[in-house]
Amino acid sequence: MRNARLVATPLRPLESEPAARLAGDVLPARAVALIAALDLAALAASAHAALVPGAIQAPLLLLMLSLGVLAERADINLYGDSRVSISALFLLTTAIILGPLAAVSVGLALALAGHVGRGRPAHKLAFNAGQFVLCGYTSAWVYRAVVAAAPEYRHLIAAAGGVAAGIADFAVASALVTLIIAATSSDPVRTIWREKFAWLVPHFILLGFLAFVLTVAYDGFGLYGLLGFVAPALMMRFTMKQYVDRTERTVRELHEKNARIEVLGAELREAYGETLTAFVSALDARDAETQGHSQRVAELSLRIARVLGVAPGSQEWQDLEHGAMLHDVGKIGVPDAILRKPGPLDEEEWSFIRRHPAHGYYMLRGVRFLANAAELVLCHHERYDGGGYPRGLRGDEIPLAARIFAVADTFDAITSERPYKHAGSVAEACAEISRNSGTQFDPRVVAVLLHLEGRTQEAA
Repeated sequence: MRNARLVATPLRPLESEPAARLAGDVLPARAVALIAALDLAALAASAHAALVPGAIQAPLLLLMLSLGVLAERADINLYGDSRVSISALFLLTTAIILGPLAAVSVGLALALAGHVGRGRPAHKLAFNAGQFVLCGYTSAWVYRAVVAAAPEYRHLIAAAGGVAAGIADFAVASALVTLIIAATSSDPVRTIWREKFAWLVPHFILLGFLAFVLTVAYDGFGLYGLLGFVAPALMMRFTMKQYVDRTERTVRELHEKNARIEVLGAELREAYGETLTAFVSALDARDAETQGHSQRVAELSLRIARVLGVAPGSQEWQDLEHGAMLHDVGKIGVPDAILRKPGPLDEEEWSFIRRHPAHGYYMLRGVRFLANAAELVLCHHERYDGGGYPRGLRGDEIPLAARIFAVADTFDAITSERPYKHAGSVAEACAEISRNSGTQFDPRVVAVLLHLEGRTQEAA
């Protein structure tokens, strides 16, 4: 697998990438570092290969160069951002028959063949040259190591060596191309390899075996015998092309469907948000004294949650936001005569008011995207010391979202203007909340609020 295009894979719309990045002219620092390290390794491998004794058979080397270059020029586009060819067969054959130095030479020629006349930037040549050299060098030494392990089983061990060399070529090439694609995109390495290269494993095993067959043909019949066995390689190229052509449309359709799903998901989340905003506005209109209270409490709750390690945008984050905005939704079932009563409530009226968390919970739990937020609604009047309602939960029995909300709710209630009271100062709110730390409120949440407001917690 050669000529990896150094741009993001089509898992997201290409138009979202900078134009220079798409043109391949600008590389992230990690990609530049990878190419530099690759070329240094290839240079070291070439120097070592030059030290290995052995005669170069010029006619065979020239034939392998010619066939490899033709194969590389007939490479197959692999779903838009990398390419694959059967040139590995001729690189493997060279590595098996002629050894590391000849394999390195053929590797460099193949890199040039894939670059010249195609308008590709220089960094792609630098990457492919390093990749081809390391593939040839590694394959040659893997073959030699396998054959040396059991020289008495000449043909059997040679066949195994050819397969091992093919696997080594594939392992090096697929790993390097996967890494360079990952270095120029945000896609996971495992996803890239599975999608683009996993299906090629049997092909490269077969390439290794075919390289062994070409070696046997050359030993028995010379260059003409070798040429006679090129036909299977051509059939493999045809098979690979047919496979890619059949699956490319499916892959692109899947990517397009995923993109549409992401768009629909964003639109659905936006619709949810607009619905909640409208619902909260309706609640505020019914109880004008607390207008804007839910939105402010939700914002403060999220500020506290971030410090406590809740990841923005996570499910827990969204549940807290929704629950805080809808905490008083159960008051829909409270008659106006009670809700707007100017004087003190009697015991029966208080009993009615205390049911609103449960009413709100039962209203929301059947709505899928609000089911978790319903827990906050149910628990938003629980106290840290167990003296709250409706269930008398204490400490960590109370969901973290509800413990956060309780502090944020009290802070906003104290600092907001109401018809029956003036707005208190931030200092007054912090002092009141601090005095009730450990009884009404979770001390850890209180500490975060005081930190956010720049206050020092007072002694209880």
